[in-house]
Parts: sequence; C-alpha cells; structure tokens
Amino acid sequence: MMNQLPEKTVYRDCWNKCRIEIIEDGDNRCLYFGGNVLQSAMSISTPQRLVLSYTRYMMTTLLFVRPLRRALIVGVGAGSLIRFIHHHYPDCIIDGVDFSARILKLARGYFNLPNSDTVRLHCCDGQEFFADRKNQDYDLILIDAFDQGGMAPSIYCADFFSQCGNHLQENGIVSLNLWSGDTARVNQVHSDLERHYNSCYIMPVPDRGNIVCLAAKESDLKVTMERDYTELARMSAEFDINFNEISRVFNRHNLGYRERLARFFS
Repeated sequence: MMNQLPEKTVYRDCWNKCRIEIIEDGDNRCLYFGGNVLQSAMSISTPQRLVLSYTRYMMTTLLFVRPLRRALIVGVGAGSLIRFIHHHYPDCIIDGVDFSARILKLARGYFNLPNSDTVRLHCCDGQEFFADRKNQDYDLILIDAFDQGGMAPSIYCADFFSQCGNHLQENGIVSLNLWSGDTARVNQVHSDLERHYNSCYIMPVPDRGNIVCLAAKESDLKVTMERDYTELARMSAEFDINFNEISRVFNRHNLGYRERLARFFS
C-alpha cells in the first residue's frame, strides 16, 4: 500500500481575531476557521468535484432547473460551488458575492477559481449587491453565508429572502445551507421562506450538522422531485452526485407516511 501523505499547512493567518488555515491532506486542500471549523474543501486532482456532502445536497437544484444560464452564489468561501457550476455549465454567468476581500483573495490564490469572463466576483454584503442589481434574474441562487457567529444575520432574514425572490426567474430555485445547531434560526428561516415562496422543503444532510433548504418561486418542488431511478442514476453519473440518495432523504423528511407508501407501490 502507498503511504498516505502527511498533512501540510500551506497558509496560516489571523483575521478578525480568527485563525485561518489552509491545509492539504492527501488530495484534499481544506479551508479552516478557528483551528477546527472546516469551511470548504477541494480535490486537487479534480477541483470541480464537490467534496463536502452539504454542497452536493445544495445542488439538488439541478433536478429542477436545467440548463443554468445565470447563477448567484452568496458566500463564496473557497469557491466549491463556483468551480462545479462553471465546469458543467461554462456559459453560465456566475455572480459570486462575499463580504471578505481576504477570503476572495484566498479563493483565487489557493482554490483554483476559474479565470473566466463568465465568473464575476463581488466583494460586498448580499444586501448591498442587490441594491445595485435592478433587472437581473437568476435561475439559481445559492446561499452559504457564514461568519464567526454562524449564519450571517443580514443574509438569513426575511428581507433578504424577499430580495432573492424579486431576482429569480419564474421557475428559479433558492438553495440554502443552514446549521442545525441553531434551531431557533433554522425554524425562523423556514417560516420566513414559506411566507415568500410557493414551495419550501428541508433536507438534513446525513452525518453532518448541515440542513439544506430549497425554496421555489412558482414550482411545486415535491412534484418535480418525482424522477424514476434510471433518470436519477444517469444524472448521478453526469454530475458525480448521488441523486438517488438525496431523493430518498427528501422523501423521508417531506412526505407523509401515506405518500411514501403510495410511491413505494406505484
């Protein structure tokens, strides 16, 4: 057997009284905050692959919206979602928003952010970004905006969700990463989304503290989620995401017993 490469710290600094580290562990390059909080991970050999499971769950949106022409990512981090979308949809216009110039610099320098005219990075708060974008509608809005205290309060709030809805295409989807440890905030986010969107569902990510929430402006996500095994398997191979597993998790947490039983015998 080949010996496993030892961990290697390739970057270390302190920002806003928080330690930031980039560590290589075998084929993975990882961004950590505070010494032990994993923020993002990239496969060095296949940088477009979504390494962390919660990012794969966020891209459940591909079951509802394809092809992608315009996407907004709020909370760039190390750029996992940008790399993935740009690889599979190189013509898709991607706006990446992050309030930290330091994080954007690290993403460019250490995490292979695409150098492309279709990828546009914006160093500002999400609210500020929308203030300057009056007539741009997105097929997909991905929200993964965390600060040292957890889910960024200026982003995970009713006013921002309303702004997102105003900038979605009619069949557009919002996908959010939530932290299960903040139960009160998760419940409030779900309640706020239900007031602003036609369809809203949650998926706890197995063996993680993440909860992914999907919200649609017009579509009925529960109906759209109905795909046969062959189609899900084909998409799983195309995107390297286990859509069959995600479909089971979605159904387990969003369908009643009678609905699940009916699907089992259908």
